[in-house]
Amino acid sequence: MTWIHSLLGFIYDILFGCRHWSQTRPFTLEKQTYKVCLDCGKQIYYSRERMTPLSAREVRRLKTAAAGPLNVIADMPQGSFLTRRANKSNAAA
Repeated sequence: MTWIHSLLGFIYDILFGCRHWSQTRPFTLEKQTYKVCLDCGKQIYYSRERMTPLSAREVRRLKTAAAGPLNVIADMPQGSFLTRRANKSNAAA
């Protein structure tokens, strides 16, 4: 029975977020505004302009912007694992 309760709690958290009522006031650290649940420790990100919780999409965009640009390597070195694997034979000795 406890696993069912845990599963339902997990689904509820995914759909609606933290279900606890004891939370800190909104505060800003390192250019991020959020509240913290005092029961489970979850961070609830806030908009400084609207002072409302951010949606999951807004949180993803915020974290992506903070991560910086994505570097893509165009050339593979000559001794890469792909060229070595292509030269191997599958024949039995």
